[in-house]
Amino acid sequence: MDALALSGKRIVVTRAEEQSGAITSGLEKLGANVIGLPTIKIGPAELSPDDVRRVSSIGNYDAVIFTSVNAVRHLLSHVAFKKESAGRPIVVAVGRTTAESLSESGIKPDLVPEKYTSTDMLKSLAGLGWKGKKVLIPKGNLAGNDVALSIKAEDGEVDEVVVYNTLPNDSLDERLKSRISSGDFDAVVFFSPSQIKNFLAIFGASVLKKKEIAVIGPTTKKAAENAGLFVDVVPVSSTTESLIASLVEHEKG
Repeated sequence: MDALALSGKRIVVTRAEEQSGAITSGLEKLGANVIGLPTIKIGPAELSPDDVRRVSSIGNYDAVIFTSVNAVRHLLSHVAFKKESAGRPIVVAVGRTTAESLSESGIKPDLVPEKYTSTDMLKSLAGLGWKGKKVLIPKGNLAGNDVALSIKAEDGEVDEVVVYNTLPNDSLDERLKSRISSGDFDAVVFFSPSQIKNFLAIFGASVLKKKEIAVIGPTTKKAAENAGLFVDVVPVSSTTESLIASLVEHEKG
């Protein structure tokens, strides 16, 4: 890949600050001028007594499904998870970065679906056979319940526990907001529907006219289109690396 493939291109990254390191460094290595605009912030959720009981009894589950890095971080902040495979629940990690986050914590995932869309993920999980199994899904407050419904449809038992909250970032720097409002950027990258929603709530859609829009995958693409936006870049694989490569290909025309 050309080291200056994105030279001088002003790209807005809307991801939460603690999660934007990889995309920021990857774009900057290609010469891009990255504008960090964290339209969301991630915080721990307050667990109910029932939720505390559930996560404290994690060893009683047959499987734990982690659908994001934040699910890993925030569940493990509440419970000491047995790292050895023997005697612990099956660990499913959705996505490479989720698997890497688990590995960094010393936990090797037993299954990592090759594709990250909800449809492909459910196909991968269907092969495990959920009848009579008890499953824990740590999640964020905005996460859907497709996985849980799929497992329940196979007569599995599912406990979903909200361990983190995705919230609008109401403390953006005013000078930064002014820069975006003036249109001083070339492209914007969205990693989730909530980032799109909060961006539009702050700036409106008109600021995105004649700007390139890149999204991480089909779910975020659908959210953008439902908001009346035209998406220019969608990577084949929903990873940071693939997204950067797709931005480069789009730049080549």
